[in-house]
Amino acid sequence: MAVKICERIGICKVDTDGNIVELQREFFSQGWVFKDWEAFQNRPDAPCYVPELDDAVYTRHDFMALCNGQEEIAEELFYEVDWQSPSTLMNDWEIAGEIDTCGKCGKLFMAYNVKKCPHCGADVPEE
Repeated sequence: MAVKICERIGICKVDTDGNIVELQREFFSQGWVFKDWEAFQNRPDAPCYVPELDDAVYTRHDFMALCNGQEEIAEELFYEVDWQSPSTLMNDWEIAGEIDTCGKCGKLFMAYNVKKCPHCGADVPEE
């Protein structure tokens, strides 16, 4: 079943220090979150995600930092996160072998059924 991409789920307003002044989560996919696709795409310092179980506010810059500055991985992470913290989802991907870091070039890549690093072509060791 395809998930409908909305422009925004819920409300999150922060003050100039990044502290939440208003937060309203709505149900999305598997949990109650704030998620703003437009902010993620167009306003890198604006809140774009607040997970279900804590009040941590994430911006596009935060997703980029978690993903070694790699835009394609950050976008995948943002689109896939649906209740948990982004770092928890990254950890789940690592445990499941869905994401890896190339030992040669140091870049992240989605690793499911990948035999060579898509960035530098180095062989990916089988586990």
